[in-house]
Amino acid sequence: MKKSHRRPIAVLLAAAVSLSAFGALFTASAADTEDKKEVKLVYVIDEDATPGKTTDLTLFEDSTTSTGHTNIPAGTFFKKGYVFSGWTYDDVVGYSSGQFVDLPEDADEIVFHICWIDTTQEKHTVKYVLERDGITFDNPDWLEEESYYPNEVFNPNDTTVFVEKETEDGTLKYISKWLTDGERVYRYGTQLVMPDHDITLYPILYKKIQLTYFAGDVDRLNGNSEYSYEKMESSSDELAGRDRFSRNGFELVGWKSSIDGTVYKPTETIVMPGEDVTFTAVWNPVEYKIVFNPGNGGTSIKIPASTDEVITCPDPGITVEGKHFAGWKSTNDGSIYQAGEDYKVLGAIPGMGISFKAVWEDGDAPEGTTITSSETTTVTTSASTTVSTTATGSNTTVSSIIPEEIIYGDANCDGKVTVADSVAILQHLGNRDKYGLNPSGEVNADVDGEKGITAKDALAIQQYDAKLITKFPAEK
Repeated sequence: MKKSHRRPIAVLLAAAVSLSAFGALFTASAADTEDKKEVKLVYVIDEDATPGKTTDLTLFEDSTTSTGHTNIPAGTFFKKGYVFSGWTYDDVVGYSSGQFVDLPEDADEIVFHICWIDTTQEKHTVKYVLERDGITFDNPDWLEEESYYPNEVFNPNDTTVFVEKETEDGTLKYISKWLTDGERVYRYGTQLVMPDHDITLYPILYKKIQLTYFAGDVDRLNGNSEYSYEKMESSSDELAGRDRFSRNGFELVGWKSSIDGTVYKPTETIVMPGEDVTFTAVWNPVEYKIVFNPGNGGTSIKIPASTDEVITCPDPGITVEGKHFAGWKSTNDGSIYQAGEDYKVLGAIPGMGISFKAVWEDGDAPEGTTITSSETTTVTTSASTTVSTTATGSNTTVSSIIPEEIIYGDANCDGKVTVADSVAILQHLGNRDKYGLNPSGEVNADVDGEKGITAKDALAIQQYDAKLITKFPAEK
């Protein structure tokens, strides 16, 4: 290996640790190869070298490549008094026959020559030193000194190095993925050419950090509020997605770093810092359309509201012959609310909507109960259902059922069509007592063109969400 002025090890290690993506220094072919120039490849074979019986010399003739990489042709050679060890083009990195080679981007011509070993020469030593943050670690038993002949192509110890150090602040953990000789950085698996002197190699130690996801000091969580993982500093990693935590009434929209306060998007790729980090969930309230279904041919009432907003429960807008309105029953928890009463939107299980169904009881309303409305609809239920509507200031009679607004696919009645509606249908089919759709949801869910709600409706909604279809079969 050629001698040259060495940069301070600490400086080189710091530069290596600060890499935003591993491999940036090491792979010349990582760039787009479409416009790469041609590189001439030359293999110099000594005149007194004899090829092996299976070595095809035509493979070693001059050639060109424009891909940014090549493979050393397979074959061995013999020379009196020497042992064939491999190839090199810079006297630093060595290659075996058939091995893949990344080529420098700025090269016009690469000249490979054979590395011959003279076994009568004295071997030289490869020493490994583990150091980081001013700490020198004891080498593991297997990381011992090695000896090689000058010009020998060898593979430095390529076992992942893991070391720990007890400090006043706790246990520091390090892991190594790369090596340096003080001049260049090598990934494990890179073969080197032994110089005519002893060398020292430094496994580059990266700190192992604790990455924690925290839901925050919030309520209405479903499941755990914290998860922790071991990561390696300077490694590129994708943050958790929106489904890392589940919270009724809220959507996870970001992760706030404990180090600098930056808010990152879910699944955004970041470079791991050099210290333990906590990412706290950032939540936004979910926007709902609260559905009040009076039944008996009445029109559903939809009130937009976000989680933790307070709305006023509406009048049902109809009267039913022989019955009185006894309140709105939540399809989520069974609670009863009266018209005019405040209702705080506490949110629903992710993917589910919020709805109420009118409760009608036989007879007149108890004394003191008042139902007011600017518009009264009288419904007579019989074998032939009719609806008559009388509006203030007019006398209008409608001799047909008032149709509800149908939003095909919106099974959970949240005003949009997503995979959550497919899930709501499957839950409805699996356990109607617990997850049954409200009446409006049942109408919206029947989308496959066949009467009745089945798994085919759930499949159609999934196809719609994936844009495999643009309208439902039930839509005419």
